Amino acid sequence: MKLVRLSSGEEIIGKVTETENDVTIKDGYTLIPAGEGKIGFMLFMAYTKADKGVTIDRKFVVFMVEPIEDLVKQIRQMDSGIVIPDNKVIG
Repeated sequence: MKLVRLSSGEEIIGKVTETENDVTIKDGYTLIPAGEGKIGFMLFMAYTKADKGVTIDRKFVVFMVEPIEDLVKQIRQMDSGIVIPDNKVIG
């Protein structure tokens, strides 16, 4: 899983495959600022039938990095449908 920054300013996290000329993102989520240091997620290209991924020309990719593990965990939780409770003690 990688975090991809596009020249449009969008940041997308998903499964990435690369070729010399393009990048394909599958099961991607767009990161959306949600205020007060929080991040929201929206399916990338949710209104399409892009189940095999979305291919983007490399000229539109600013950078790709490994996301932090907490972000990856959140994405996996959303994809699995399993809700994992916080580690907070109820008292």
